[in-house]
Amino acid sequence: MKFLSKIFNIKVIAVFFAVGLWYYVSITQGPVITKTFKNVPVVPINVSSESYISNDLPTISVVAEGPSKVILGLKDSDFIATVDLSNKKEGDFLVDVEISPPSSVIRVKSFSPDKIRVMLESISSKKFPIVSEFINSSQTTQFFPSLPLVSPSSVIAFGPNSELSKIRRVYISIDVSKIKENTTLILPVQVETIDGTTLKNVYLNPSSVVAEVKVSEDNSIVTVPIIPIIRNAPPQGFGVRSVSVSPSVVTISGPISVITNIKNVSTDPIDLTQITAKTDFTVKLTPIDKVTFPINTCKITVEVSPIVSKTLTVQVKVLVAEGKQYSASQENINVVISGFKDVIDSITSDMISCTIDASSLSTGSYTLPVVVSGLPQNVILQTITPASIEVKIY
Repeated sequence: MKFLSKIFNIKVIAVFFAVGLWYYVSITQGPVITKTFKNVPVVPINVSSESYISNDLPTISVVAEGPSKVILGLKDSDFIATVDLSNKKEGDFLVDVEISPPSSVIRVKSFSPDKIRVMLESISSKKFPIVSEFINSSQTTQFFPSLPLVSPSSVIAFGPNSELSKIRRVYISIDVSKIKENTTLILPVQVETIDGTTLKNVYLNPSSVVAEVKVSEDNSIVTVPIIPIIRNAPPQGFGVRSVSVSPSVVTISGPISVITNIKNVSTDPIDLTQITAKTDFTVKLTPIDKVTFPINTCKITVEVSPIVSKTLTVQVKVLVAEGKQYSASQENINVVISGFKDVIDSITSDMISCTIDASSLSTGSYTLPVVVSGLPQNVILQTITPASIEVKIY
């Protein structure tokens, strides 16, 4: 009996302790409530030093519950959402999201999406010649610089391939207005991109160079890139994969008033209407009045590859407001994409997101468009069948 009485006393004490704890939490921290955090950032962890994340990671929506006095003071950024990229170096991945609450009294009830797309590119390097350009020349300039001696004459750019491919030229700017005699300058290396954007996660080695400049009263010399002129597309079913020029730069000479305004040298146009494979062209450089060229031709290599199509069946995700439910006229759609064969072959249905945004709509029936996202930049979305789906919200 004493043993049973002891057990009974322990149970009574446990009940009183639980009631007391509930009372403490309810009175001091408020009742338990639920709150949705719609823009919780996702942080990648264990990223290889040889890889670069090339897409913007989306935020996730988190439904959490906890004492009102605690949860009402939380922000989206207080939650820790991560994707583990261990053993992943290059490719397109659908990675599980893991989330931790900011406090032991907060419980995560659900979060969406539970997987996100992560595109990894390998970090590579590419060598670029340094082009010299003169700026701030005027009619009153007494001395003009001649051919500068740049040391080193080239740089190595490190970064993701997609960013390195944007580089049009690497150059230094020499301010003519500040040069009155032979001089040596330490100048920062600058980059001009094809599309005018700023490069992300690209590093130059070295980041500055030494330029030895001598003055001249007559002509000047400058090195500029050669820009190929391409007219007409390849035959139907083919696309241009890459274009390269050899040499990629040319050193020209002429009056300083002319030279300082020249940013590049173009070529005679080449026609691709009959090209279906990798082809080399020898073309002439476009002459410029009063400017001397050391060469008058260059080689342009154009790589043309077949374009293929592929049909993927993708599940449609409908986004509705919290507390709403829905039914859709169909769960899947057919997406037709096209691009170069090796790229298209690597794309699977789970890499593509097909969504219908009904989050701002009230109860009722709607015919809503399907939005396709997640396709790489070099892939073309041809058709969506059906393009719209009937959705009932209730």
